[in-house]
Amino acid sequence: MDTTARTAQGLVMGPSSRITVELTENQALQAGLPPWDGHQVPGMLLDAESEPVEVPRINTLTVPIRWLHPVDTPASPSHHDASVRQIP
Repeated sequence: MDTTARTAQGLVMGPSSRITVELTENQALQAGLPPWDGHQVPGMLLDAESEPVEVPRINTLTVPIRWLHPVDTPASPSHHDASVRQIP
């Protein structure tokens, strides 16, 4: 019996003010870090008034295949999919 859950992977886009910047080798050296690429600095994107700025962010989402249904299939009343319920 196959006990591995079958999954599907998709992309989800939503606004976020969280960003990650990858340092160049020169920036890493100037910061006193070892001279190789791959240093990343996580943070929050702020405007000139120090207010968070939201930008589109794409993340992967993995769900069990049994959760999926064709787009034209009516969802049950207990279904909690925001897109079916037209929640922005």
